[in-house]
Amino acid sequence: MKIIPIGDKVILKAMKAEEKTKSGLYIPKGTEEKKQALVEEVGQDKDGRPLPLKKGDRVIYSGYSSEEIELEGEKYIIVEFKDIAAKLE
Repeated sequence: MKIIPIGDKVILKAMKAEEKTKSGLYIPKGTEEKKQALVEEVGQDKDGRPLPLKKGDRVIYSGYSSEEIELEGEKYIIVEFKDIAAKLE
């Protein structure tokens, strides 16, 4: 089954939170960064043009207005495009 975003929505797949820092320090449970995700599907702007993201892009998003769903054993996050704060390269 495929999820198709309607309007300016973006479907994200949560990235596994890091368990330790680059220097080797362990991060306590519950404090790890959870706002990074991979883009799975991208909707369109109000004029019907594709949003400036593509599948596989790594992004930082605001989680306050996101919707989390599980489909066929995979967890996805649905956010509005305006809640994407940055694209990571």
